[in-house]
Amino acid sequence: MHRRFIAVLAFAAVLAPLVPAQALEQMLLKPPKGFKVVAESKTDTTSTAVMVPDGQSAANWTEKLTTQILFKQAEQSPADYRAHSEKAAAAECPGATFETIKDGTENLYPMVTWTETCPKAKDGGKSEVIWSKAVRGRENFYLLQKAHRFEPNAKQRKALARLFDASRVCDTRVPGHRCKQK
Repeated sequence: MHRRFIAVLAFAAVLAPLVPAQALEQMLLKPPKGFKVVAESKTDTTSTAVMVPDGQSAANWTEKLTTQILFKQAEQSPADYRAHSEKAAAAECPGATFETIKDGTENLYPMVTWTETCPKAKDGGKSEVIWSKAVRGRENFYLLQKAHRFEPNAKQRKALARLFDASRVCDTRVPGHRCKQK
């Protein structure tokens, strides 16, 4: 189900801000303790980073955090992105279920956060639970995804909610859009 690494920006292990201070618009993200970057790629249109817990790899993971920036692609709404993502997931995973967590604005940016549960993913035959967040910036489109090959317990779900609430898009040029990590 980790079909096309839905996610948001990222780089380096600290990732908070993911781009230099002079870069203006950016997503702030502080990855969970013990996560390391195992894959990065950058093209003219996207920048992607994949992180997993220490002791795991890009091929063998139980938890995976993926971030992606879609450069100069801020015309798409987060709701449209979610609808497209859910359609692809339902085609790939019969019986997939989806739940909205948040839908609206965050720091004055349109965003949506949702979960996707696949009872039996094609790439491993195990269940997968994926939390996703899509944010439309003024310049770029940002995606964040945390995938689990197990059902997160109540404590893990609270930690996921805190991670997703703390990650946000900001712009140093716009008053009220402070780029300060929560």
